[in-house]
Amino acid sequence: MDQALTLPTITYEKQDIPIRYFSKEFKDGMRILDVWQRLDGWSGKERVDYKPDFIKAILEGSDIPKIMEYTLLGDDEEKKRILDGGHRTRAIHEFKEGEFPVKLQGNYYWWKLPDGTDRPDRENSTGRNKVLPNTWKNRFDNYSLTVTTYKDLTDEEARIKFNELNHCRPMNIPEVINSHSSMLVDYLRKEWHFISDEESIGYREVQDKFCLKKHELNNLNHMKVMTSTFSLIERDGKTDVFDYCQPGDALKYVRAKDDAGLNTQFSRSEFLVLWRKFTDAMTKYNQWFEEMKTLEDEGTDYEFVLSNHSEALTYWHYINTLPGPSVTDEKNAMIFEFSEKCHKYKKESKLLNKQLGGSMRGSTIVIGEIQEKLDSLESDVGEEVVKWLNTFTNNGAGKGNMTKRYKILKSILD
Repeated sequence: MDQALTLPTITYEKQDIPIRYFSKEFKDGMRILDVWQRLDGWSGKERVDYKPDFIKAILEGSDIPKIMEYTLLGDDEEKKRILDGGHRTRAIHEFKEGEFPVKLQGNYYWWKLPDGTDRPDRENSTGRNKVLPNTWKNRFDNYSLTVTTYKDLTDEEARIKFNELNHCRPMNIPEVINSHSSMLVDYLRKEWHFISDEESIGYREVQDKFCLKKHELNNLNHMKVMTSTFSLIERDGKTDVFDYCQPGDALKYVRAKDDAGLNTQFSRSEFLVLWRKFTDAMTKYNQWFEEMKTLEDEGTDYEFVLSNHSEALTYWHYINTLPGPSVTDEKNAMIFEFSEKCHKYKKESKLLNKQLGGSMRGSTIVIGEIQEKLDSLESDVGEEVVKWLNTFTNNGAGKGNMTKRYKILKSILD
């Protein structure tokens, strides 16, 4: 006998809302974008026309796609949270705030002219900045947006719906991690909450300590790195400890539900125990890094610096396998010496290899002399330095290379 088919029932309402009311609620914080939303894909040099073209479409009366939003179950304020239409919503808000103009018939029309923006000298001049006439402002404000609002979704239901709606442009791996519904991802996001503020001390410290460039932070790549650091603590002592340090594997880690193997859908009590271990590890790593920054070779002026975030992950893991809350001065001095040798070899070998490449058709004597210098350099720094740097040439965060670097640190430091 067939069992009855049961599906969840979703309640929603559909409205046509004039822009003047829709945008006011967004400005007042009653219509919002969740922190796990995707990035602003309409920014950047390659997409400079996306927002103005969208505004122009509204002014022309074009039919634009509807906006999807939801209310969160248990939210007493009943804020509307946008699921699909975040780029459009931001464009409308930014245009009305005077952040960009729309080009119409050769002139650039602003909702309001920013301070210092030049004004036209003649009524009919072209290519100039002008304020959008009130008749067109009213036309823009009175344009009705079709808005569908799902009622009383849970956070998990909202993220599932968000991912369904955004299959039109597949999210990159860090965006998928950021939108995943789990305690782990939510706590990781809060741990580096300062990422949205480029002027904050925390933002600059993360750049140094995990070797993340500004564009990587803006593209949410820190979520991949954060996931990897957590996995190195949670899987410590297990055979798969280095399996989740690559972007695709970090995503696999946060989604894992295999009870017999990897399962990161922790209960609250399980997670809080692991989170305490992770925050202790973060404190230990931060303290170690700050101590390393105080060291300097007065003869060469070398100061400790990380080459890439794969190297940062390696040190993160090694430091947190050592006993005690801190690293000894002796161990730090040895790490500094090794790092300086790596820096020396990378800098000098690059120059020698360039010379070698330029002389391949020249005198064998010259080629031999350069090769001798390379051999001498390798002998000076040691084979472990060469092996270490070779692990970054291809897939530096891969399991094999992470394992090689850990073994190198163990051999020279323990």
